[in-house]
Amino acid sequence: MVNDEDDSYAWYDSTPEHIDEALAVLDSTANLPYTVALNVYHAEAQTGGMLMFHAGRTDVSFIPGIDRRSIPSAPEFTDLAWYLGILVPALITAGLRGYEAHEVRH
Repeated sequence: MVNDEDDSYAWYDSTPEHIDEALAVLDSTANLPYTVALNVYHAEAQTGGMLMFHAGRTDVSFIPGIDRRSIPSAPEFTDLAWYLGILVPALITAGLRGYEAHEVRH
């Protein structure tokens, strides 16, 4: 997904075999001023969500919206520690310098 200058969202559909092409679109210089995102899925854990890179690429958000993993003893809350354990090591290689986690409940 690319959120362009008109604040409209251009959605692209791809498959894991074409991840290099999808990443090239998201990481292109033309899209640097815009928020871009991709849905990620952890097949073994059967969960995932949207990984959003904000304009300028200094802030990243993750929204666990695909079969959200909850805390077994408190299922109304997301198991943020599990998601951080999966995401942080991968994002460190991309230059992650810190993170903030919070539950957003509606």
